[in-house]
This record gives sequence, structure tokens and C-alpha cells, in this order.
Amino acid sequence: MSSILDNNKQPVVQNPAHYKQRILSGILILLVLCVFLALRIWVNSYIFDLLIGALMIVSAYEVDNLLHKMDRPTYFIGYGVYPVLVFISVLLCLLLGLDFLTYVLINLGVIVVLGLCMAFLPLLAQKNVTAQRIKDGYKYSNLSYCVKKSLNTCFVCVWPVLLFSFAFAINHFDTFVLTSSPFWLNDSAVNGVDIGVLGLVLLFVTTMLADTCAMLFGRLLKTRKISMEKLGPGKSWGGFFAGIIGAGLAGMLTYAVFTLFANYSSLFGLLNLNVWYFLLIGLVCGLFNMLGDTFSSYFKRRAVVKDFSNLIPGHGGVMDRINGLVVNSFCVFAILLVLFA
Repeated sequence: MSSILDNNKQPVVQNPAHYKQRILSGILILLVLCVFLALRIWVNSYIFDLLIGALMIVSAYEVDNLLHKMDRPTYFIGYGVYPVLVFISVLLCLLLGLDFLTYVLINLGVIVVLGLCMAFLPLLAQKNVTAQRIKDGYKYSNLSYCVKKSLNTCFVCVWPVLLFSFAFAINHFDTFVLTSSPFWLNDSAVNGVDIGVLGLVLLFVTTMLADTCAMLFGRLLKTRKISMEKLGPGKSWGGFFAGIIGAGLAGMLTYAVFTLFANYSSLFGLLNLNVWYFLLIGLVCGLFNMLGDTFSSYFKRRAVVKDFSNLIPGHGGVMDRINGLVVNSFCVFAILLVLFA
């Protein structure tokens, strides 16, 4: 969760109206998530892609905005086009029956191609580059300016877009990974099991409980602050470990809920997965979530801002809510591969 600072970088006490906004916004976020998940289950899995894509585009814009505040210019067309190309790669892989590794390689290849194009093609119009370089206050050569601008754009393409793209892979996990597995094709006990749903629930529940526990217990426990000044005064070791433990409990909760359904219960039995496995899974997700949140806080402190934006009342920007989710997406996908592939 983001630190609360005034313009002089001093802690500010939040008023009751802020907490009311935060609670109401949190309830609305949860309702939207539940609606999209229900539509994903009962209508079509691509509907959830719309939510992932929207979050991806807005968060990329917010990260880019902070880079500009840090005097690190980017190419709008680069990070604007890349999320669309990521989704096209999802469709391409699903239609052609390509696996997740091909999906990842395509997305990495697109970043490399975009980066090279953004670094060198603008040099064909030297006058325009010179004018923009002077406007941005960059003192070195046009080539150096274009390369650095391209690298800044590639940074946005990787964080948050590429990392968050694993949420697409989780959503379509059954198609990406399981369609060619003899176990999944031949064992009647797993009929009706949708690993994508399990992965999405695990992703969002561990992230949300980790963030909530980190905020609440970080303030209640009053433990030693994390000794990195650039992370902000609100970061403490108590909150960090409370977030990890909260995600562990979320893993156990996910197991308890899914065992209520006979097909998932049978699957867990076949693979010898019990509640302690899910506790461990939750703890690992919590660690990745807290690392993502910590890096996000460092990034905001470098930009000297409290939040990525003010889009969500009481919460800040979209990236303030999904900073841990972005990194946790990769973690959950990797866990699904280990458990079910």
C-alpha cells in the first residue's frame, strides 16, 4: 500500500472521509471483479480478458506518466500498441494451438522489435528528433536520446504489461497447457475442472488479502520500519510479513472453497494436494506480491509522488491497487505449471 505523504514528504494522518472512500471503492472493486469472474465462468472466458486488458492499459499509462515526472521521456505509441499486440498474441496462440512458451517468446520478440524500431527509425527525421530532444532538456546526441527513450518505453512494456500478461495465460491455462496432457484427456475425475478459474481466484484472493493484512497489521503492530528510506515511511517489517501470512491464509481459504466442489476435490485427491500445500502456495504468492508492492513504492518515491494517479477514490491509481498483482500473476502461472502441467 502506498505511503501517505504531504508535499514536504511528511506523514499525513488520514481523515475518516478518506477511509469511507477507501471502503466504498474497495467494495465496488470487489463487485466488479465478482461480476467479471461470474461472466467468465458462465458465459465466455474471453470476457475476463477485457478486464485484464483494461487494467493493463491504464496501469501502463500511469507508469509512463510517472516516468515523465522523473524526466524520462517515452514513446506513447510503444506502450500504447504493446498491450494490443499482447492480446493479439493470446488469440493467435489459442487459435493455432500454440503453447505458453511460444506465447512468452512472441511477446518478448515484440518488445525487442518495438525497441529497435523506436531507437533507430526516428533518426530518419533528425530535425524532429532534435526539436523534441531540446524540448525534453536532453543534452547528448540524438542517437543517445532515441535509445534511452526506447529503453524507457520498453521498461513500461515489461512492467507492468508483460508481467501482467501472465494473467491472460492463467485465464486460458486449460487451453495453453492442458489440452495435450494425457492425464487431463483420459481421467474422468477431472471432467468439468477449470484450472483457469482456480488460478484467477488464487491470484486475486492472495493479492487482496496480502495487501489488506499488510496495511492493517503494518499500522497496528508498530514494528521496525524497513531501513530503506526510498521505500517511504509507511513500510515496516511487520506489514511486509503480515502480507505474506495473509496470502498464506488466502491460499488455505481457496483450498477450502474449491473442495466444496466434487470435481476439484477429486482432482486435489488425485494429485495429493492438501490444505498445507495451499498454505505454502499462498505464502509464495504473498512474497511475490510484497516484492511487487515494495518495488512499486520505490518507484513512486523516485518520482516523488504518493500515488500513481487519483483515479480510484481512497486508493490512488489502478497501479496502486495492482502493483503486487502484476508480479503475482507470473508467480501464480508458474505454480499452476508445477502443479497441473
